[in-house]
Formats: sequence, C-alpha cells, structure tokens
Amino acid sequence: MKKILTTLFAALGAALCVCAQPAPGSFHQTWQKGPKWLENAVIYQVYPSSYKDSDGNGIGDIQGVISKLDYISSLGVTAIWFNPLFESGWIDGGYDVLDFYKVDPRFGTNNDLVELVQKAHAKGIKVMLDLVAGHTSDKHPWFLQSAQDTNLQYSDYYIWSDRLPDDKARKDLEKMLKDPNYMQNTTGKWMKSDYPRAKYYYKNFYACQPALNYGYANPDPSRPWEQGVDAPGPKAVRQELKNILAFWYSKGVDGFRVDMASSLVKNDRDKREIMRLWREMRAWQDANYPERVLMAEWNDPKYCLAGGFNVDMNLNSVKSANRRMYFDTKHQADGGSYFSLNGGAPSLKDLYGNPWPEDKLDLETTPGQMLKSYYDYITDVFDWTRDWGYFASITGNHDHLRFNTGARNDPSQLKVMMTWIMTMPLPILYYGDEIGLRSLVDLPNVEGANHNGKERAGGRSPMQWNSEPNAGFSTCAPENIYIPVCPEWTPATSYPMYLEWKAAGSKNPTAPGAITVESQEGDPQSLLNWTRALIKLRKENKAFWASSRFEPVFDESRPYPMLFLRTDGLDTYLIALNPTSKKQKATLDLSSQAPSTVLNSGKFSCKTGRKGLQINMGPVSAAVVKL
Repeated sequence: MKKILTTLFAALGAALCVCAQPAPGSFHQTWQKGPKWLENAVIYQVYPSSYKDSDGNGIGDIQGVISKLDYISSLGVTAIWFNPLFESGWIDGGYDVLDFYKVDPRFGTNNDLVELVQKAHAKGIKVMLDLVAGHTSDKHPWFLQSAQDTNLQYSDYYIWSDRLPDDKARKDLEKMLKDPNYMQNTTGKWMKSDYPRAKYYYKNFYACQPALNYGYANPDPSRPWEQGVDAPGPKAVRQELKNILAFWYSKGVDGFRVDMASSLVKNDRDKREIMRLWREMRAWQDANYPERVLMAEWNDPKYCLAGGFNVDMNLNSVKSANRRMYFDTKHQADGGSYFSLNGGAPSLKDLYGNPWPEDKLDLETTPGQMLKSYYDYITDVFDWTRDWGYFASITGNHDHLRFNTGARNDPSQLKVMMTWIMTMPLPILYYGDEIGLRSLVDLPNVEGANHNGKERAGGRSPMQWNSEPNAGFSTCAPENIYIPVCPEWTPATSYPMYLEWKAAGSKNPTAPGAITVESQEGDPQSLLNWTRALIKLRKENKAFWASSRFEPVFDESRPYPMLFLRTDGLDTYLIALNPTSKKQKATLDLSSQAPSTVLNSGKFSCKTGRKGLQINMGPVSAAVVKL
C-alpha cells in the first residue's frame, strides 16, 4: 500500500501527460479528442416508451418527455440519449426499424422531436438518438424490395443465399425454427426465406432483423453472397448510413449511440475493416458536423476509440470485465457480486427466489479478486485510451436488470453504487435509477424484451412520478399500460411474488417510502437528492471530469472498503465505498492536510493519525473526501 500511494502521488503530474499506446492494428489518431462538452458530461438514458405518457394510451411519448424537461434539467445532466424513436415493427423494442427518417407514430412526429431538441437546447441539454446501424426490420421497404430481385435499388442492401454455408448453420437454423416464437430468437446467423430472391437471408440479432450488407472483410470466392467491403452494395449502405446521420444532424440532433457497433462487417476477426468503416464516418462527421458525438455499444474501447468513436460504453453484461461488480456471473441474484450486503459471498438464490443448486455456486471468486479484476481492467483502459476518446460507466441500461435487484433493494445500498458511477470519468444515468426504480423478473415479454431466457423487461418498466394511479406515468386504466408498474419498495424478486406480497397486505421490512419522484423531492436524504448532489459535485470540480485521473487504492488483503482517487493534478478526492452489512476500516499511508468530507451517506470518519489517513466506515456507507 505504501509503495502504491507513494508512487501514485510522486508521479501524478507526469502521469497526466502520458500518451496512449498505438491503436489496435497500428491505426493512428487523425482527430482531436472531443467534443469539449463530453469532458464534464453526465448522460441520461431514456427508454421513451416508459418515461411519460402524454395522451393516455399507456405508452410514453415525446410530448411526455417535453413535459418533464424541467425535471431532467434539475438532475444536472448534460445530455439525453433516447432508445430508438424511429418507426418500428416493435418486435424488438424499437430495434427493428421500418423507417430511419421518421419518428414512430406512438411517440409523435418529426416535428415533435425537433420541438424536443429545441426546448432541450434552451435548457443547455444535448439530445442523442439511438442508431440501429447493423440491421432493419424484415418489414422495411428496403428489405421487401431486396427480397424480390437482384437488380433493384436496394437489392444488395442485404445478404442472400440459396444455400447455407456449413452444417453448423443448418443445425442452428433447425434449432431456431423449433422455437414457437422463432422470429424473436437469436440462435444462429441465417433465417429461411419465403421470398423470390433466395432461400435464406443473413440476420443480425432476431430472425426478424436482417443484417444490412456492409460486406465481408475476407470474402470467400466459393460463397457468392460474400461481397467485399468495397463492392457497390456495401458502399451504398455506407452512404445510406451517412444520409441518416446527416438528416438528423440537420434537425439539431447532437449525436448517436450506435447499437451493436462492431457487428457491421462480417468475417472481420482483427476488426480492421469495421474500424476502417467507423474511422471514415468519424472523418466525415468531423468535417461536416463538428461537435457531434458517436457513442458505441462496443465494450472494447481499445478498438472502439481507435476506430473513431468519441465514446465507448463499459457495459455490465455477462462477459464484461466489471460484471461481478454488479451481478453474479450468470444469474444476477442475491449476492455473488462485489456490491452486495454479504460481501461477495455466493448467491444462494436464483433470479426467481428459488434456492440455487449447490453444485452451481461460485465458491472460488473472492471480493478481492472481483475488485482487483475491475481495477486492473479499468486502469489499463483509461491509460491506454486517454488521448483517443471517452469510456463511459453506466448505472444500468435497457438490456439488463437494475441496481435495485434481489437483496440489493434499500436506498442506502443504492446510494453506495450511485456514488461509484457518478464519480467515474463519464457516467451514464439510466432513467429511474436516480430514484431506485426496481427490477422484477417474470414480467411479460413485451415487444421482445426477453429472449433465450434473458430477462430484460424488468429494466424497462415505466418511470414512477407520483402517488397517482400508474405512478403518474399514464392516465390509462392500469390494465392498458403496456408494461406493469411496481411503485413500492419490496423484497419480492419476481412479478408473481410481488402480486402475492401486495395481495397479502404485507409491509416492506427493508426500506421506507415509495419509489417515486414526488416522495423523494422534498427529502434531503433521498436517493434522488443524493444523485443530484453527486452530479453537482462533479460538475463543479475538474478532478471528476473525464480527462482527470482515476487511481485505485488497493490492498488485496483488504477488499473493503472500495477506495479510489480522482484528481486533475491540483485537487484530489478520495472516494470510499462500503456496500457490506459490516463495519469496514482502512489506514492509508499518505500525508494530507486535514481531510474534508464533502459528501457522505451512512456513518463515516476520516482523520490523519500517526500511521496515516484513518478511515472508519459503518455498514452500507459511502463518502467523498477532499484531500
């Protein structure tokens, strides 16, 4: 510990000037890092169907968002990122696009979106949309034309074949077609076709989402469907991508988050061609639309940022390096993660509250290993990509369960996790996480939310505004709301358990109050106001900005509390987090003037003693200390 901290402070000034290593594939940076507003940004993700319904049909819309712009502004966020707003077939929550140039009627009109952009800008808030670049709906006019013949305008926008490439493709297709709901199945890469064009088409996710043809990095001459990336069809698709961006940028949109950004070019194992494609887009965008942002769903920033994106996202999916900070490896249940009351002990229950089989318990991974793995990864990434762009941390998103899941269901617990994300270089706040919106499993599979056993509906339930019916989300009859609302703090895990809990008149034994904006607005100790305080702190102090240093303070023999520093070389802050149900303490061998606690939740003390900085934390506590 002493060596780590001595080296840290001695080398801090020089470290601020360290340049990133060469990019993957020896790509060189040809742009300036930016735009500048990302330095101090907090991005607010809104799932539009679930935010606010203005017309009483049970589904959120753009006018509903406009009515809540004052609230969004009160959070202190810099930008709003919307999940898909374009016209859709609604087989995959808006990600099966029918028209990239038109707002879906459920949300309003293009005029409504322009109004939202203008009113958000008036409040100093940027607006980012979601771009589904890799595929369309199988009902998209481009696809329907392509399905007819080989020599029409959009014929080569998709990938068609009269034979499957190998036995694996055949078995995958057979397996997929056995699913009664096979159009919402992700197995394999090919889907059978009943169209005149060919017997099969290449899909990108669900069977109803045919892949757009950006070409193959290494086309096989024996497979005529594998066109090269510079063939006329793939080049036309790339131009269409620019046309979509240009159309919305001309309406004032400030950027896009790109869905499945690394999936576009096929058979591209070293990612050279997909990086070349996005670098072309970045150069075109910077030349024509400076100050716009491309943010990727990639989760591999060394490639993503070298590929031209302004921002990559540190996801919490099963294979992500930070997975065990949020959830267990596979079943996202009570325990088995670093941020758990039991201090990383194995989960004993599954998602549905059932006992987890003993032979499937992870008895090997310790909380120290979880934290070390995360620190090793994140510090390497931040150092490696410092000059290239930004790597965002998320509270959650539409593809995973929320902070408030299972036994992690008390506001004090959620404050600890919120402190972690809001003091990272570039945070993304998922709507509702600021009030502790709860995830339940066993919710209906609304619009393709759940697939292949993956629960996503629990992270898409309506925003909870007040004590009115439907928590103020909609004036429709409760049975007409498109997905159920769960407005109370509850120990229930699944939606059926929640209904039983309510029917029995049970009172929550864990947390007081309701999960609504109304109930938390006037409470200075609420999660909502804690989130606001964290955002205000980071916006006013450059030490928390995106280009300032992140430095872990780690002792493998002491996994708790979690400690790290944020500094710009002038001011330095220590962040201390104890998510466990036990007291935790640490002594840091560093010299400091009298430390000043800026924010804290739960019992916390920090003072300078003979042996250094002495930290004492009560159960489930968090603090930000200026050194």
